Amino acid sequence: MAIVSSIVSASLSPFTHKLSLINPTSISITRPNYRINPTSVSVLIPNCIIPLLKSCSNAREFSPLHAILITSNLINDSLITTRVLRFLISIDELDYAHKISSYTLEPETIIWNTYMENQLKDGFPEEVFMAYYCMVTQGAVLDLSTFHFLLHACSRKFSIQHGSEVHGRILKSGFGANRSLNNNLMGMYSKFGNVEEVRQLFEKLPHKDVISWNTMISSFVSVGMYREALHFFDEMMVDGVKPDEITMVTLVSACTKLRDLEMGKKFHVYIEDNNLRSNGSLLNCLADMYVKCGKMEEAHKLLGRYQKSEVDVVLWTTLISGYVKANKIEEARHLFDQMAERNLISWTTMISGYAQLGRYSESLELFKQMRFKNVSPDELVLVTALSACVHVEDFGLGRAIHGLIMRYGMMVDGYLGNALLDMYAKCEKLREACVVFEQLPCRSAASRNSMLDGFCRSGDADKARSFFNNIPKKDIISWNTMLNFYVKHDLFTESLEFFQEMQSSNVKPDNITFISLLSSCARVGALNHGIWLHVYIEKNEIGLDSKLATALIDMYGKCGCSEIAYELFSKLTERNVFVWTAMIAAYAMEGHAHKAIDIFLEMEVMGIKPDYVTFIALLSACSHGGLVDEGYKYFNKMKTLYNINPKIQHYGCIVDLLGRTGHLEEAVKFIETIPLEPDVSIWSSLMRSCGSHNDVELAEFAFKRLIEIDPINDGAFILLSNTYTNVGRWDDASKVRMKLHDIGVRKQPGFSTIEKNGVLQKFTAGEFSSPQSAEICSMLEEIEKRLIKQQLPDTSSQHSERLAVAFGLLNSQRKSTIRVVNNVRICGDCHSFMKVVSQAYGREIVIRDIYRFHRFKDGYCSCKDKW
Repeated sequence: MAIVSSIVSASLSPFTHKLSLINPTSISITRPNYRINPTSVSVLIPNCIIPLLKSCSNAREFSPLHAILITSNLINDSLITTRVLRFLISIDELDYAHKISSYTLEPETIIWNTYMENQLKDGFPEEVFMAYYCMVTQGAVLDLSTFHFLLHACSRKFSIQHGSEVHGRILKSGFGANRSLNNNLMGMYSKFGNVEEVRQLFEKLPHKDVISWNTMISSFVSVGMYREALHFFDEMMVDGVKPDEITMVTLVSACTKLRDLEMGKKFHVYIEDNNLRSNGSLLNCLADMYVKCGKMEEAHKLLGRYQKSEVDVVLWTTLISGYVKANKIEEARHLFDQMAERNLISWTTMISGYAQLGRYSESLELFKQMRFKNVSPDELVLVTALSACVHVEDFGLGRAIHGLIMRYGMMVDGYLGNALLDMYAKCEKLREACVVFEQLPCRSAASRNSMLDGFCRSGDADKARSFFNNIPKKDIISWNTMLNFYVKHDLFTESLEFFQEMQSSNVKPDNITFISLLSSCARVGALNHGIWLHVYIEKNEIGLDSKLATALIDMYGKCGCSEIAYELFSKLTERNVFVWTAMIAAYAMEGHAHKAIDIFLEMEVMGIKPDYVTFIALLSACSHGGLVDEGYKYFNKMKTLYNINPKIQHYGCIVDLLGRTGHLEEAVKFIETIPLEPDVSIWSSLMRSCGSHNDVELAEFAFKRLIEIDPINDGAFILLSNTYTNVGRWDDASKVRMKLHDIGVRKQPGFSTIEKNGVLQKFTAGEFSSPQSAEICSMLEEIEKRLIKQQLPDTSSQHSERLAVAFGLLNSQRKSTIRVVNNVRICGDCHSFMKVVSQAYGREIVIRDIYRFHRFKDGYCSCKDKW
């Protein structure tokens, strides 16, 4: 007791006060050696020595504590010694560290080896190298254990420089022939990817054990030399070394990488013939091999071939993943439901599987079940769930997931942050999206693009463009998002100007860019711009994939150039269902019903399965062509042969077909058989037909049904008013329009567009604000005189399509085609007007209204007066 007291009182350092906190009664001394009372160790070590050691910053502060460790014999405690050595090495007191080892009862080498082992266990391989240098400096003996620890440290640090140095020291120390060290050296070089060094060590071994062979084989597999690895199996057998489970795991893994099913099966047979334990990693590896080689049945058989106790959750998950990737989600779910134990990976695989197949509701339902089972989610499953919320527009669940993320204290960054931001943006919750965006610690290109998408969805062009302008590094997604906004909101001029701005930037337009621009041209019928884009695509050798080809065909079709569309269509080497459908729709728009049917028949011969959109286009073609029998034929074929349940659009096509051809009563009976609730489009179609065939009573019936669905539908009132007008019931027509005014519904203004020198000119009904207004009025008066001579009624002299055609006659070359796009259906008077103009001026006039194309030539229309 006196020894401890004298040491403590003799110290003059600031450390004295800390040492005085040690309870002297906790230390007992016996002769001939100082020993610690066993009952006091638990108090002294954790509560005093280690905290005091941590508070030391240099050797001077450590000296008093060092004295206590010696006098109390704590210097022989392995935990204390390890901590002391770590401290001394950290302050570069290697000589002092050497002295510490001299006070211990164990040999110096064992002390350092124990220290190295503890550092490896604690995850500090760099400390092992420091101990190694200390041993070399002080001349301590390096034994086999020392070198094993050093090689493990080199492997963990991936330090080839240290590895080569240790290898040289092994040879210098005379351990070069030691098999276990050589196996470790091979393993180390294998991790460095140095296969040649591994091979040289392997070939020098006089006696190779299974570990040597496994290391050699795994080194080849690790660098992708799978065939070479498989070759070693034969050599191993010749050498008389029996493969173990690790050997077979590596070899089967090589077969998986090579997709060599035949060799993999041979290894499977060997495993079973030699009764190798095929549970755990080996069984999972076999299952993975069969799954990735596309043999799900063989993989599934593994479940029945082995005891349930041998089958772990990894095998179940591997099989489920295989079925998911093979688009066999029902089989995957069946296995999932059989699992006695599920881990997070199992749940994530199944949840992601549903999402990948577009079954988002089922994905979210399974996510809820996972949470009910108290399985803690990770970032991947949360990202999947948030993405699914976007597709089903479940903002409530998305917000709940955000709350879950906050409760778990997860970092809202990276993929998770972007997914959360994307969910708020796509659910049009701009305020919440802004909050998430501002809180992101790192704003990536993806997060900025998601935020831009949110502004675009809000519909505010100025805010969207302002945010776009402030993006520091705009990528192609940024440009396409902003461009798509202009296209979606029919801002044709802005979209073209934006594209020109894009061309002057460092970002190269891609296929999505041109799909958006072509869609814009198709909407407004801007043929010249569409042709220019087509030339640009070809000139810049932009790959014409199926989506871009579909957009081009759609553009030509909607601009009234079905023959150009077909020329492009016929040159395509790869045509999917969307390309075929676009071509059918192009002919349908122009009323070329038989050509549309021919394309469909060719499509069937080529083995392309039509989808529901294909049949909408085909039935529309039958409608515009007045082909009643063919319409019924393909409507029934869609159901019976292709198992496509008709949607309301398909029923609408049949109603339109019957109405156009005058089968009004049959149309009413057909509507009564529709299993779905007839919508506005059905009754509107019937009303248009009633107007064309002057059936007032049926028009009134359809009108009542239509306004029950949509009481303020301006189209319904206009159609009924036009029907009254057609039969001379002027008072009733006036009352209907007054009713429309009384309920506060404004008629959608009609407008027409026409291209001139690459600029889109817009005309609104009754508006004469064009610089050429006087000339247009003069031209219209001249045409109206011709109408009067032919005794044709003229009640629509200021309709927008007439203004556009007059403008076209004044500003286009003789004999050139005049192309006009209408936002409403062309009326009967204007239809007659166009026929007269086409004959009198020898001009072809193509007008696209909201229902179809009208091609006027030599006094006739392609619709045959049925529109």
